[in-house]
Amino acid sequence: MNNINLKQIRKSKGYTQKELASILGISDSTLAHYETGIRKVTLEMFLKILEACNYEMKIEEKSH
Repeated sequence: MNNINLKQIRKSKGYTQKELASILGISDSTLAHYETGIRKVTLEMFLKILEACNYEMKIEEKSH
């Protein structure tokens, strides 16, 4: 998840931090910490953010 920009995902849906945090049931400061990398987002929360923003990810396999 290193190259994923949560702020861009949120903004692509037109949400403020306060709006998305309310949808997710977390504080806006927690969401801000996820976006800035101060706090690590769990996979479960990451998936909730994607779902709330109607965001689809394409997963590519790397060849070795």
